[in-house]
Amino acid sequence: MIKVLLVNSNLEVFPYPVAPLGISLVASSLKEKFDVKVFDAAFKTSDDLVALLQEYNPDFVGVGLRNIDNVTMRSCKWYLEDVKNRIIETIRKTTKVPIIVGGSGFSIAPKPVLNYLQADYGVIGEAENILPGLIHNLNEGIPVNMPNVISKEQNNVIIADRDNESLNLPKANIDLFIDIEPYKKRGSYPLQTKRGCTHKCIYCSYPNIEGKTYRLRPVSDIVDEIQEVQRRIPDITFEFVDSTFNSPLKHAIDICKEIIHRDLKVGLRTMGVNPGEVTDELILLMKKAGFTQIDCTPDSASKQMIKNYRKNFSKNRLINCAQIIRIHDMPTMWFFMLGGPGETEETILETFEFIDEHIFEEDMVHITEGIRIIPNTELYDIAVREGVISKNDRVIDPMFYVNPKLGKERLTGILEREISKRNNVLNSIDTTPTPELMQAAIQYRMKNKVQEPMFRTLLRVQNSLKI
Repeated sequence: MIKVLLVNSNLEVFPYPVAPLGISLVASSLKEKFDVKVFDAAFKTSDDLVALLQEYNPDFVGVGLRNIDNVTMRSCKWYLEDVKNRIIETIRKTTKVPIIVGGSGFSIAPKPVLNYLQADYGVIGEAENILPGLIHNLNEGIPVNMPNVISKEQNNVIIADRDNESLNLPKANIDLFIDIEPYKKRGSYPLQTKRGCTHKCIYCSYPNIEGKTYRLRPVSDIVDEIQEVQRRIPDITFEFVDSTFNSPLKHAIDICKEIIHRDLKVGLRTMGVNPGEVTDELILLMKKAGFTQIDCTPDSASKQMIKNYRKNFSKNRLINCAQIIRIHDMPTMWFFMLGGPGETEETILETFEFIDEHIFEEDMVHITEGIRIIPNTELYDIAVREGVISKNDRVIDPMFYVNPKLGKERLTGILEREISKRNNVLNSIDTTPTPELMQAAIQYRMKNKVQEPMFRTLLRVQNSLKI
């Protein structure tokens, strides 16, 4: 049987490690036809990789690339160099088999990433549907001329239209492929309920990677997966990692209702709650289903900037969202990105006024300074037109947008001044707690038997230490 080694190349473990959902979905899709192993580079060394390559002797190696960098302007970490040096070159020195790269980070800029990493082939988009056929063709010596596949020699690639496809994902079974313990202690078990996005935010890559319409997983499949994983790992927390969990709203509500109907006692959280589709019914059902916290991502609370970002909600709708969250005391981490096209000191202060008036003081607010410029987005075109970047710039290098009329230095000064006034607001460069603060928070939780989200404990302990 053909042997395939899949490598999780995400080496970032701060502020907490993210279990490799994508690579596990690929592994699950391959295991019926191939012998598959997964190597988790987040918690293993290059020497471990060499030992596994020598012992397993795979016929093909797939490398999943989650991110190119950490999208933090003043404290940017570029991941590609480590991936190349610690993973790709280690594989090259140990075996001559083809290296295939894929993942969301790869799909943002396929050809430049492939060239930089010097891999043999790349899969754009959903590798679980493409990689089995690619491996078959390569093994049989059939010329590779497949949609969404690129090679070192190939300059043109056919991109298949995903918008009319159905979504039938295998269960990821992450814990059956890797050691889940490091993720269970500090992270969560990721779940995907859909792919695609209908929103038109000017900076976002999700529609280009996943498609511009929603393709929904059947609700029963999602909840079956939760139930099966919980049997294997009773104390795991599940995190829905969709770009927008509650869009479309009915799908999110149906997921909650099914969890409640089955009377599952699970810990849940989610990223990407869209303010435009937050309702009383949704938050009530989420709490009843087991959600202990959410991430809400308005990105701005300025009426003009909401419009400039092409968000799907109004300022009034955002205020209504915040009121619903406060009424039902849903612990929330809020995320704002300041500095975009048209941003001024006045629009920044409007966002901080919203934080003061509408966000619960025990909820955490993350401020991102500047916006990562991603190719094939409206923001990229704006940045080129305004001279922030050039079309000749290498798109895999970290590039950030700040309104040129505002400027990076002035933006930094305004944010430092405003953030310093508020205990629950953090710049994204300061979101990792100190070891001392984390230890104090852990002791507080143990002493008081606290079940609240860790960010609320950290805020409480941090505020008490300031007194």
